Formats: sequence, structure tokens, C-alpha cells
Amino acid sequence: MISEAFLHYFPWMKFFKGRTLPRLLAYIFGVLGLMVPLTVWLMQESNLEIVIVLWKVIVAGGITVMALYGLDHYLDLWWKDMEATEREVHAKE
Repeated sequence: MISEAFLHYFPWMKFFKGRTLPRLLAYIFGVLGLMVPLTVWLMQESNLEIVIVLWKVIVAGGITVMALYGLDHYLDLWWKDMEATEREVHAKE
């Protein structure tokens, strides 16, 4: 949990020149902060099969989250376009 505390209190705004850490990057760092120490311990205990399955699940989950962020972005653009089109139609009336 030391890694999570470090990641939580790291001065991200200084690192990103005044901007906050993007949410997706925060998720990635948070998962890595938990799973890298676990992976190291599992490797020391010779549990390679578990490590492989663990990281397959982590990568699959990460890809799913990124895909859903992409879908959310697309849907947001689509709704904005629909609203703009509707405003145009109403402005012409």
C-alpha cells in the first residue's frame, strides 16, 4: 500500500505543468501500484501461472475501460452534433 500512498500524494500538477492527472492515467497508475508489488511477490513464490492469468485479466480490463472511454467520447460528440443540428433547425423556423 506504500505504492498507492506515493501515487496518491505525488505532485502530479507540477509534473503535468499545472494540470491534474488524467483519469485514465490515474486508473492505470492505481492498478499498477497494486498489481506490480503483488506480481513481484507471486514471482518470488514461483506462481508464474497465476501471474500470467492475473496480467491477462488486467490487460483485458484495461482494454475494456479504454474502449468504453472511446465510446463515451464518440457518444458525447454525437449528442453535441445532434443538439447543434436541432438548434440550427429551430433557428431557421
